[in-house]
Amino acid sequence: MSDVIGARDLVGKVALVVGGSRNQGAAFAENVAARGATTVISYRGNEHAAQQTVAELTRHEVTAVAVRSDATSSSDVAALFARVVAEHGKLDIVIHTPGAVIKKPIVEFTDEDFDHLIDLNTRSAFNTLRAAARHLADGGRYVVLSTTLTAIMTGTYGLYSGSKAAVERMVLAASKELGARGITVNAVAPGPIDDDFYRGAETPESIEAATHHSPRGRLGIPADIAPVVGWLVSDGAAWVSGQTIRANGAMF
Repeated sequence: MSDVIGARDLVGKVALVVGGSRNQGAAFAENVAARGATTVISYRGNEHAAQQTVAELTRHEVTAVAVRSDATSSSDVAALFARVVAEHGKLDIVIHTPGAVIKKPIVEFTDEDFDHLIDLNTRSAFNTLRAAARHLADGGRYVVLSTTLTAIMTGTYGLYSGSKAAVERMVLAASKELGARGITVNAVAPGPIDDDFYRGAETPESIEAATHHSPRGRLGIPADIAPVVGWLVSDGAAWVSGQTIRANGAMF
């Protein structure tokens, strides 16, 4: 995946992948590690998966570490960013992946459902975006996962897509606030991705329907999205900021 950008073009960079232990997060971590970046991944609870991912990253002959941190906790996030800078001297790249899906008509949502989606999708992204604004080196990169569904806002995904739409507006605001420092702030909005996260939120019938809807005849996979994120954190994307890149294989 690194060949598209240029082999080892991130040597000397320090990258933090929030939620980088599994699924798309692990693919993003591998992308930056393969290109030479010191790579820190954070994880909320699955230490085994985190250590497995670290073992894979070190095969690229880079420093790779995992840190337990809850992205919904402002104190955890502040401590995580401070630790990365203290231990590695700087921070150049932040990629944010945590999120959650609840599929219901809005009339059926409970207060607890609302709080859960806002915490995982909106608050967590705010926490890392604020910390990134404080700690990223000049010329740094921040990329957050959104969803293609913010463009259609329909059906049982309504509140989920709304929680992600708020993230896209924060991206636009932060890109203007941080632009003078050469820091870019962008979102990547995949369509359905065939991983544990998506399959845990869907039924076999909805997965089959999504696959049928795809012009490619398949769902996306993490390796489809990693090069998009990888380009946004490269020097070649220095003039791209405040954008939401919809990477969905023309499904929507």
